[in-house]
Amino acid sequence: MQLLHEAPSVTFSRSSVAAPVVGIDIGGANLKYASSGGKSFSREFAMWKHHRDLSETLVDDLSRFGKGLPIAVTMTGELADCFLDREIGVRHIVESVEQATRNTQTRYYSVTGEFFNAAQAVARIDDVAASNWHALATLVAGEVCSDAMLVDIGSTTTDIVPLSAGRVATPAKTDHDRLVEGSLVYVGCARTPVCALVNELQYQGENATVMNEWFATVDDARVVLGLEKECPGDRASADNAPRDAFHARNRLARMIGLDHRSVDDEAARTLATQIMAAARERIQHGIRKVQSLYGFAPNTTLVLSGHGGDLLPRDVIADRTVIRLDEQWGEVIARSAPAYAVARLMTAVAVRD
Repeated sequence: MQLLHEAPSVTFSRSSVAAPVVGIDIGGANLKYASSGGKSFSREFAMWKHHRDLSETLVDDLSRFGKGLPIAVTMTGELADCFLDREIGVRHIVESVEQATRNTQTRYYSVTGEFFNAAQAVARIDDVAASNWHALATLVAGEVCSDAMLVDIGSTTTDIVPLSAGRVATPAKTDHDRLVEGSLVYVGCARTPVCALVNELQYQGENATVMNEWFATVDDARVVLGLEKECPGDRASADNAPRDAFHARNRLARMIGLDHRSVDDEAARTLATQIMAAARERIQHGIRKVQSLYGFAPNTTLVLSGHGGDLLPRDVIADRTVIRLDEQWGEVIARSAPAYAVARLMTAVAVRD
């Protein structure tokens, strides 16, 4: 097996941080929290709309965990297009966190495997930016499986991370590096637009070109197929209508210039099946690319994370061991896995000052 990069290894033994640590994963669409003791919470947070409210939101959310606990932060939200560049994004996130966690030990995880204070974080922008995948991979490599491929399917993206000898085995550090390498696949189980996955959809025996509009997402396909529970009170959809089967069917129909009057439940399921197949194909391509790049055997163990496990193609999991983090850590923690990982890592390694 080709090992191109050796990140710092972590021994999971006696904690160097006495108190429980609260991990925060600050993304572009969600805020996720988890303590090293296993308490977890998450919320939708559209960074591109509400970045000015980040500090206030963090204060409210952190109150669920008690006062004065050490904080470990990882992030991807700096990529939101409300920020001109990633430096501005990282600085805003760090400043917001510092405002929300005054008089608290707060550190920021980097893709070097180190924790930085605020001053160091803003001086090492490219190491702190987009670091949540690395935190999760480091914990998984040290605690769950030392030699494997980690596949983390979230709402927006899929991370495919090679692990070897208990370490992260890729030299890629930035989103750009990972997009080139193929280990960052911009397909997730919720927010991915249908028009980013397919050019045509078959309907009533004919191929219809899809509209290049954000009319529907993978989430709609999953709701129609019963892979995701309906949530009528949730309007986080392309048209701000409820996330229920009826409106999801209407959104899918709109992709081919129709609506619920002509596309019945059965036809909507046919459209959804095609969309899911296209999403799975993208993820399968990424897994095979990374597998080939790092010389992994076809039966290499997969560690599956995230809440989009139904997007993992059956062909990929055939004849190989699949370790599911929701079975290892519980479903609630697994949905906030990078936050849990960064909290656990901060309890296991010395804090750099």
